[in-house]
Amino acid sequence: MERLQWLGLVAAMNLFGQVPAMAIDQPGISQPGINQPVLLAKQPQEFDALQDFSYWSNLCHLQTDTGIYDQALEACKKAIAIEPEDSGIWADHSEILLKLKKYPDAIASADQALVFNPKNSLALTYKCMAYEALNDNDKALDICTEALRVDGAWGRKSPAIAWLHRGIILAQKQNYEQAVIAYDRVLLMEPKESITLAYRCASLTELVQYELAMASCTEAIAGNGNWGDLSAAFAWRNQGKLLTLLGQYTDAIAAYDKAIAIDPNSAMTWAGQGYVLEKLRRHEEALTSYNRAVQIKADYTMALVGQCKMLNKTRQYEPAVAACDLAIQGDGTWRESGIAEAWTQRSIALTGQGKYEDAMAAANRAVGIREDYAEAWNYRGVIFWYLKQYPEAIASIQRAVSLDPTYAQAWANQAAVLRTLAQYESALSAYDQAIRIDPQNDEFWANRSVTLWSLSRYDEAIVSADRCVLLNPNSVQGWYNRGVALYALKQYPAALNAYYKVTELEPENVNALTGAGIVLAQLNQYDKAKETLEAALAINPELALAQTTLQTVIQRQQQQFMEQQQRQQEQIMQQIFQQTR
Repeated sequence: MERLQWLGLVAAMNLFGQVPAMAIDQPGISQPGINQPVLLAKQPQEFDALQDFSYWSNLCHLQTDTGIYDQALEACKKAIAIEPEDSGIWADHSEILLKLKKYPDAIASADQALVFNPKNSLALTYKCMAYEALNDNDKALDICTEALRVDGAWGRKSPAIAWLHRGIILAQKQNYEQAVIAYDRVLLMEPKESITLAYRCASLTELVQYELAMASCTEAIAGNGNWGDLSAAFAWRNQGKLLTLLGQYTDAIAAYDKAIAIDPNSAMTWAGQGYVLEKLRRHEEALTSYNRAVQIKADYTMALVGQCKMLNKTRQYEPAVAACDLAIQGDGTWRESGIAEAWTQRSIALTGQGKYEDAMAAANRAVGIREDYAEAWNYRGVIFWYLKQYPEAIASIQRAVSLDPTYAQAWANQAAVLRTLAQYESALSAYDQAIRIDPQNDEFWANRSVTLWSLSRYDEAIVSADRCVLLNPNSVQGWYNRGVALYALKQYPAALNAYYKVTELEPENVNALTGAGIVLAQLNQYDKAKETLEAALAINPELALAQTTLQTVIQRQQQQFMEQQQRQQEQIMQQIFQQTR
């Protein structure tokens, strides 16, 4: 039948005298610069008057398949003008309007198709897809279900398209089990359909069926390459999320990298990668990923919250407040903790700026929104700590650990408050609990070291400091604490090396410079001690310990000079006495 249609078209073209040699494939003749889409786009004006429904219908299909939607729409209109009661062409018209994101028009065209054939399942499916795009999922689901129930005309498609979108809608409604069933129906018809396998992977991930999800994502990437309006980046992004949930962070980053290589303009992918980097405490890199997500989608709440959090981690408190404010005003795609996370991070940023009352107001807003949000109670306690309201601080942090006994940072903050109150044994117990939960946190080990030093348990303090710098060789706090504990044990050369390591990492760290100066004085290296202490005071002239130590060093230098002079005089007198004998 198709052969006859095209023969009819050629005959019509001959009637118009429009059959140039270049428009007909000739074996062995090169036609540079001309391919099917170009030919379709350059039809002579005389064809506008051609009253051949098959020609315009086929042209509509070809131009749709090659993505020339504006011209496909015009071809479709000409076909409709010839056969205005053809249900199939109205369905095709609806498909093009969907591609052009003209959803109300797509619905109208689908309805017109259904006027002429109420059992046009493809028209029902396109209508379903249009309502889906308009976020009217209840209506969309009903229409897709009707398309499958009727199981009438499917045109150039099959029921697989309705099952796929039924699955997508069910997943959006968080009915993941039914979504997987719908995807499985598609795969009975198209076993290697990449886009369906990728959506199936996403739903199985939500169902915590991680092994099946991973298999589905892998099959999607190796599948038939039919991604619809998406690309393989969709499957790689889903795999990245799955690997994140499995705690396989390095592999997750690699998956997100592959997604970004295919589609660098996906805000969701950049935000997903940022979240993994956040988990790995690679704060600067995470911030870069979140920044990119926000550049792509300025109102993307999920990325803005992550951006705010990473700005706090890197102590950029003023822009952190701005990012949190934008998150609150954004598109509402919150992370698991919801809007309370933004208010909590805002309170942290304000605390970092020393605006404690404003910070407390933000923290109170967070716990008012979610009374069960442990992180908000924790940071509320931190604000009380800064305000030196220690009982209130402990009460708020204890509320956090009662809500989430596995919340390591809350245990560590409770320990810090107890240490401030000189309750060192209780503080040590709290640090031990934090470390049991998160043994890879170098800051916990560093603070545990300080607590042990306060208890005069210097050997154990060194062990904790060593564990800190093993986890993070660039931990200033870890190296400094190691130096303090070694000094307490009078292991001066080792203490000096620890202080020098701090100054390598932070050349203007006045505490380390002062510590090094004190050790050098103990080693009677007064010239170096004086030079080091003067360097500390050049940075902070008000540093009392450096001032008093420098005075002591100068006095000892003077005393050393006087003793040296006295010894020299005694040696001279001894020589004179021996000569006179």
